[in-house]
Amino acid sequence: MEKQGIRSVIGVLAVASILALNGCIIYNNDTRYAEKGKPISDRTLDEIQCGQTTQEWVIATFGAPSSRRPSQSGTEILEYRFSQKKDESVVIVPFLIANYEGEVLHTLFIEIGDGVVKDYWKEKTKR
Repeated sequence: MEKQGIRSVIGVLAVASILALNGCIIYNNDTRYAEKGKPISDRTLDEIQCGQTTQEWVIATFGAPSSRRPSQSGTEILEYRFSQKKDESVVIVPFLIANYEGEVLHTLFIEIGDGVVKDYWKEKTKR
């Protein structure tokens, strides 16, 4: 959990403790999750063999890439993106409303040259 999320939780707990001691607490927590794209497991990635796995196998296994672009070395980079978003709202009446939004973007890059996988790597970005 990021510092902002930790601070929000600590603040919620502090206010909740004060209100609970006074006997006036109404609490509501609403959490929503959203996913976009298709996750790719490490087990499936382990099947890729650089220099042998074909572009056709990659597309048949993972589907159409999110984007394609040429690289400076003359190969092509296929990008597969999967994002997970969390939106959480906490309401403690009468004083506090806290919102936490976070998104994690997983990107798989596969470099294709001469019809086969040359290299691949994953990146994870928190927003």
